[in-house]
Amino acid sequence: MFIAKMNTREQVGEFSKLFNAFMTVMRRFIFKVLCVGPIPNHISFIMDGNRRFAKKHNLQGLDAGHRAGFVSVTYVLQYCQEIGVPYVTLYAFGIDNFKREPEEVKCMMDLMLEKIELTIDQAISGNLKDLKVIFAGDLNLLNERLKVAAQRLMELTEENRGLVAVVIVAYSTSHEIVQAIRESCVRKCVDGDSPLVLEMSDVEECMYTSIVPDPDLVIRSGGIDRLSNFMTWQSSRSLLHTTAALWPELGLWHLVWAILKFQRMHDYLQKKQKLD
Repeated sequence: MFIAKMNTREQVGEFSKLFNAFMTVMRRFIFKVLCVGPIPNHISFIMDGNRRFAKKHNLQGLDAGHRAGFVSVTYVLQYCQEIGVPYVTLYAFGIDNFKREPEEVKCMMDLMLEKIELTIDQAISGNLKDLKVIFAGDLNLLNERLKVAAQRLMELTEENRGLVAVVIVAYSTSHEIVQAIRESCVRKCVDGDSPLVLEMSDVEECMYTSIVPDPDLVIRSGGIDRLSNFMTWQSSRSLLHTTAALWPELGLWHLVWAILKFQRMHDYLQKKQKLD
């Protein structure tokens, strides 16, 4: 009886390995076909629906949905890396999220710290050579331990080549614009006594997201057609794709479908940029 169970487990394990290997080959084949067309240089993700996912599946704990959402983050980064997308932006925590219940905010901050420290361990062990992580937003609004951990991870991956993943925290476009105008005014005043004249480029250089190009494609999960005060300045020429899937449900086919939509709209988007 025991031997039979062991054999069954071994068979299941072998089947699982074969199935995973087959799916990897199929995924790479799909990506090769996808890469025949134009690939977005920068994809931004508005990760909406974690709390609804937890409620839908009766998950316990204030951070249960967000933990499930982190799994989607790892897969999305892997897929984008395999496809050859150079830049990915993840809207992890907006300034308005600080208005939620203190217990939930603390859970989200603790979870973020936990995942950052886990990623730091991976970076130290040399498992993140193809990933550069950048945190953007008003990092001064984060607690000191979280801020230090974020800075540490950025330093560890600073020289890495490959996918650039920008994690947006403590952010809103309105806050970003006000900060950028203040900073650009300070820079102009320091430069000399000439009249203060701000150009659009002055403001854009001082934005939190100036470290990456504007997104070509913005993907929002959760079925809501709005940007929620996220990179509205930078995405004025971007394609907004909304999927009904909640963020933890977002998978390979949702990403492929969004990129196919981008490819169908590519000529129109290019013409629109030239006209602007």
